[in-house]
This record gives sequence, structure tokens and C-alpha cells, in this order.
Amino acid sequence: MIDSIGNVNNIIDYNNIKGKSQEAKQGEFEKVLEEAMKEKDEKKLRKACSDLEAIFVSMMFKQMRNTVQKAGLFDGGLAEEMYEDMLYDKYAEEVSKNKGMGLGDLLYRQLSKSMKMKREGEDAE
Repeated sequence: MIDSIGNVNNIIDYNNIKGKSQEAKQGEFEKVLEEAMKEKDEKKLRKACSDLEAIFVSMMFKQMRNTVQKAGLFDGGLAEEMYEDMLYDKYAEEVSKNKGMGLGDLLYRQLSKSMKMKREGEDAE
């Protein structure tokens, strides 16, 4: 939409899209976690835990970025913000691979204990 001065207004509400994206990622984690626990699949469980760690690290990076004041001279606006979000998501994926920060591994160990206890309880019946 173009206003009377000739400026183009942003039709897309980027912050709304970011919020929906985070909700989808979190909902996807819950779905994969439930599926892994139901199927007693340790590979899926490890992947779900790694994905949760990536979401956490991404949120941490973005909050850290928000503490840095922009000078305004090189402010790229919406395009820069979108690129930085994608960049920090990729950084978070890389950090959470293998051992990562340890959060995913800690969560995996706790949930796999629970899964093993369920499996042993079902085998006893």
C-alpha cells in the first residue's frame, strides 16, 4: 500500500511472523517428542532434544543481539533483521550439534531414563 507521500508501507508484520515461527518450532518439538516416547525411538528422542537446544540457543542469541544498540548509520532495516534471525538460527543449529552446550544431552539422558522405565514396566506386564 502506498500512502499520500509515496512511501510504501510494510504489509507484512515481521514480528508476528517471527512469533508464529517460534510457536511452530515449539509445537513441532512437542509432536516429535511425543512420537519418540510412544515409539520408544532413541534416535528421534536425541533429535528432538537437540532441536529444543537449538531453539533455546537461538532465543539466547537473539536476546543478546537486542542488547546491542544500533548506530543507525548502517541500519539495514527489516531485511537486515530477517537475515540476522536466519543467521542466528543457523548458528544455534551448529552449536546444538554433537555435544552443543550440553542442554540437549542433559534433557536426552533424563527423558531416556523415563522411556526405559516405561519400557521395563510394559515388559514386566
